[in-house]
Amino acid sequence: MRVLVPYIDELKGLDARVVRLADFLGMDCATVALADVTEHARFLQTAVPEDCTCLVVNPGVLKEWLGGQDISAELVAYLLSRFSHLLVCGVRVDAYDSAIVAALSQGRLRSVESLAGKGSSYEISSDSRSICGTFSGLSFAPANSDNDHVFRISENDPAMQTLISIDGRPFMASVKHQEATIVFIAGEDVADLNDEVGEAPLADYFSRLVPHAMALRFAAGDACWRPAESHASIIIDDPLLRKKYGFLNFETLACLAEQHKFHAAIAFIPHNFRRNSPHTTRMFQEHARQLSICFHGNDHTEAEFASADSTFLDTSLRVAEERMNAHRRNTGLKCDRVMVFPQGNFSVEAMSVLKAHNFIAAINTVPHPQGQPARLTLGELAQPAVVRYAGFPLFLRKSIQETTSYDIAFNLFFGRPVLIGEHHGIFQTPESLGEIAAKITAVAPDIHWSNLETVAAGSILTRRGPDGTYHVRAYANTIRIANGSDATTNCSIQWSDACAEASIVDVLMAGKPRSEVEISAAGARVSVELTPGNSQTLTLVHRMCRSTERGLGLRWNTHAFLRRRLSEFRDNYLSKNPQLLTAAKAVQRRLFPA
Repeated sequence: MRVLVPYIDELKGLDARVVRLADFLGMDCATVALADVTEHARFLQTAVPEDCTCLVVNPGVLKEWLGGQDISAELVAYLLSRFSHLLVCGVRVDAYDSAIVAALSQGRLRSVESLAGKGSSYEISSDSRSICGTFSGLSFAPANSDNDHVFRISENDPAMQTLISIDGRPFMASVKHQEATIVFIAGEDVADLNDEVGEAPLADYFSRLVPHAMALRFAAGDACWRPAESHASIIIDDPLLRKKYGFLNFETLACLAEQHKFHAAIAFIPHNFRRNSPHTTRMFQEHARQLSICFHGNDHTEAEFASADSTFLDTSLRVAEERMNAHRRNTGLKCDRVMVFPQGNFSVEAMSVLKAHNFIAAINTVPHPQGQPARLTLGELAQPAVVRYAGFPLFLRKSIQETTSYDIAFNLFFGRPVLIGEHHGIFQTPESLGEIAAKITAVAPDIHWSNLETVAAGSILTRRGPDGTYHVRAYANTIRIANGSDATTNCSIQWSDACAEASIVDVLMAGKPRSEVEISAAGARVSVELTPGNSQTLTLVHRMCRSTERGLGLRWNTHAFLRRRLSEFRDNYLSKNPQLLTAAKAVQRRLFPA
């Protein structure tokens, strides 16, 4: 299917942004220049490409094309019979726009009206999951009074469904007319995916992006990019694998995880690889579905992975890997090749080194390198991972307190895993772990709670091409694809990497090199045939450049040793006495300045 966007002379800004959104979602778009004619329906019959099944209707464009005259019954009949889907957007509080809405809805929507005032709330219908996806059943505020309007309806009609309402009145509605579905959005603008929004609340841009993405994705079905699965994990930073660490008790954690069906990934500091309790490591083996570990820096010194020194970073990472290899030999515990940056600090050079060491992904709370503040664009937020830093995937996480239901819905709608980041202090109120797990599961009942390698590997987007091939957009360096159908499926997997030709060596499937891999400046592409019920794991292999440094030196190691012991003393003892903790932090800042 293709999306058709009409224009006069040139695309209006709103229509150009719709085209950009459709392209972002993996949909083919066509445009048609509207000629100055008197028989409008007849003109479209010859001008519209045959494969266009979704029409974008901008009332402002129609008004100009029709010379301000009412839309004819003939043109309405043609549009509703010719296209299986129509998206009506860019709607203003205007008599002409109201007339267009009334005509295309067959009178079910009578007019467009302003919001009653500020402070209004969005309410997404609980019966709208087929279109609204993970947002179904949610409500949040405030509505965007500068952009949003509502429709006045004539009467309840089974052919009309309110998808999103504002204070009980339709903001987004669908109307079924014979074989056509018309989606109406009572908003004036569409957001630009290149807009930098940083950490702006979702409500700031929700109505200018998400409803339009919902409508387009509904029209395209599986022919546009969709998440293959939904994933979540709770990450707890720093603790040694002992019975207790600060407020954390591992037996309590294992019971909570089993009771509330969540997974807890411990961001483990490799410096502590010899300092485990055999009882606790056995518990991790026995509760592998609930507990796992991943890399958390190397020595967890101040901003160690925010360094711009590639030699130092390479040496640090090699030491961390050697430590965790020894840890696995001694405990039998596998450490996921996912890096959670200590203190949220990293550099672009660190991302390059992680890629060269063939890590799977990185996870962080802060979305930009230390000292290089950057506001992410809407397009970057609406993807599973950020890939602007050396082409290596950065998955983002938030604390429990910062994670709202609509943030969860936004993440999962666009394929981002829900990653929660906490420290041992959260166990002062351990019930909050069960509460956040319940909140996530309520938004996505089919959520996969898993370790971080599985989270990263499963965070892919897929779409079906015209020839039946399933295209896969990969983010993590290791991904997993599956064929749940009854027929053999051809898959085309692509990793995008601006440094591809210089760094990518091969793609492995089940640990063995693929014979046919296309590597170009755009990234790597490989084709795989999957039989029914089969799944495969594919890994992108990068060229490794090892430093000649054997270690980090006595001075560094002494500094790291002291810092770790003081940090543990703080967490295990001082954290339970606020006055002593404040004093200890002051001493730490003097001994170990940033």
